[in-house]
Amino acid sequence: MTAQAQFFKLLVDHSSVTGFECPESLYWYLSHLLDSRLTRVDLIPDPSFAERYLLLYQSTDSTQYKDYADSCLFFTALLPEYGQRRGLSMDYYATLGISTYYALGDMVSDPRFTQLGNWFYALQKFLNSAIKPEQRLQLFPI
Repeated sequence: MTAQAQFFKLLVDHSSVTGFECPESLYWYLSHLLDSRLTRVDLIPDPSFAERYLLLYQSTDSTQYKDYADSCLFFTALLPEYGQRRGLSMDYYATLGISTYYALGDMVSDPRFTQLGNWFYALQKFLNSAIKPEQRLQLFPI
């Protein structure tokens, strides 16, 4: 079984435990996102999230938009302590990711990215609770 398929199974199993439901295409997207981050060493963007956001909007490369928005989702869901140590709320990073998903959806005419923007906060909490099960009851009461 591939790593992406294992992540997909983990997410589907986790959704049945938590009661969280989203479109299947988003589970596949999340499993691909997690799989693609397994070997990456650049989890925190350089330059900073804010600088990269400003530079991004001078570009027309949709892959840069996708990578940035995915980084925001990954970061806010799985590494929230980093932003809090810097004195910034996860809402700050989430807002950057959401607006980038929306821009990407418009850029490539793909409604999936608009859907990711719409579901961002729920997906963020869902991924976080999959990694930190002790928070599951707070996020998704059963």
